[in-house]
Amino acid sequence: MDSQKYRVNFRTLRLMLVISFICTGVYCLFDLLAGIGLPWMADYCAANQEKLPGAWVILIERKLSIPQWYYLLSAVLDVASLGGVVLMWRMRRNGFFSYSLAKVLLMLMPMLFLDRSYVGVGNMMVAVLFIVCYFLLMRSLGILSRRRVKAAEVLPEEDGDAERKDL
Repeated sequence: MDSQKYRVNFRTLRLMLVISFICTGVYCLFDLLAGIGLPWMADYCAANQEKLPGAWVILIERKLSIPQWYYLLSAVLDVASLGGVVLMWRMRRNGFFSYSLAKVLLMLMPMLFLDRSYVGVGNMMVAVLFIVCYFLLMRSLGILSRRRVKAAEVLPEEDGDAERKDL
């Protein structure tokens, strides 16, 4: 692989990892807040139901119908996904597998534990797209192959590096 293609793939991987880290971190925070604050939200909704707009009441009642353990389990899987992103940032192949496993489990959870109206097809498509892109990028960088390609093998030496070796 030539150095230009390696650099483009490397930068693309890093950009996708930053996006994944931010999105997964936000999902983790929201799931954790929903899991911890669910009893408070139920009390607040019951006390202020007439003050809230009708659409909010419907949304809150729908969120309250989901058990608290579901949100906490989602937060745990989001943490596992974040760990996978961090490992992929460090160019570890275990990161890809833990990220993929956590995302697949997060996709299956609504189908297994909730009714079909909770399944987010858009979220599933984005998760599958990211898993496929990570697979292709990490394979092209040699991270998922048996023989690891090191950056030093592909990238040309900088002029400053050659001068330092001579000294």
